[in-house]
Amino acid sequence: MARRKARTSITIPEKLLSELDRKACEQGRTRSDMVCEAVSAYFTDEEERLLAEGYKEMAGESLDVQTAGGCWPENWTG
Repeated sequence: MARRKARTSITIPEKLLSELDRKACEQGRTRSDMVCEAVSAYFTDEEERLLAEGYKEMAGESLDVQTAGGCWPENWTG
């Protein structure tokens, strides 16, 4: 199934636009494809960064419980 697309207008520095157009031409792609890929990669990277922060926080909480002499909840299956 094809994804629905919407047209938008953005403002970017001329130098960045020139680089975008050059890269798109080199790769035989459209400017829109390049921008979509870049935005998608940004969101993926952001999600991965947030997950990594969450894992680090959970690990820290685990260590806090262990060093405080506490125990895990009975229903924990980790």
